[in-house]
Amino acid sequence: MSKYEPLREHLARMDDVVWAAKLDEVEEIIGSNLPRSAREHRTWWANSGGSLVHQNAWLDAGWRVERTDLNRDVIIFRRLRIGGTSIAAQSQRAQKDVRNPQRAAEKRLTREMASLRQPATVTLRTEWTTLGDVQKTPCSNSTIPRDAGVVRFAAMDGEEVRTVIVATPSIQKLYRALRLEMKGMSGSDEDLPALKLISKSGFDPRQPIECDVVKSGNAWLLTDGRGRKAKMDDKTECHLVAQLLYVQELQSGRTSKLLQV
Repeated sequence: MSKYEPLREHLARMDDVVWAAKLDEVEEIIGSNLPRSAREHRTWWANSGGSLVHQNAWLDAGWRVERTDLNRDVIIFRRLRIGGTSIAAQSQRAQKDVRNPQRAAEKRLTREMASLRQPATVTLRTEWTTLGDVQKTPCSNSTIPRDAGVVRFAAMDGEEVRTVIVATPSIQKLYRALRLEMKGMSGSDEDLPALKLISKSGFDPRQPIECDVVKSGNAWLLTDGRGRKAKMDDKTECHLVAQLLYVQELQSGRTSKLLQV
């Protein structure tokens, strides 16, 4: 599937005729960052199509780029057709529906229910930030985020890598608690919820433990082609990201645990 398929699906579902899209909004929809040329060159937003998969995304959905304002990071899309019919024909049908609002409501509900009954697909896209060996990377390191996120610890188990996935309201506090536990020390009260990670994970504190994190702004949730950045400061959503990452670990054939703190 093309990276820009979620954009095509998003446009195909829209009822509006014109859409003034912020570039950040487009990135949330596709679940990843746009290339640098998209923010610097108007030609990237041309309507040439052909082998340019990103342009085919809006052209195949029946839209075209009408205007670009890269100084304000805004792209103006305009719909050419609605549901395979011209806008004028769609307008005539709408006028008929006004005369019989109950019938119009029934038709609208039928269309909406058909969409609601389609299989749902939830996709997660993430960017990992490497913190490195827990023993060697101090808590004061500037790369360790203070905010909420998902942490992955990894260690060798014989010849295989074993991982632990943890959602936490503070990556730094969780990381500090693990370092203290590996040294056989106790943390302050604020660290207590994160303690006993070694015993829960089964890791040997004498062996190297690598740490990666998904911090705020580096996770996108896509549902049926509609994407947005995950709200990592929301406990429920942060745990959802952790659960999806845990499933990915299992599907990759790794032994993994999902821990709650």
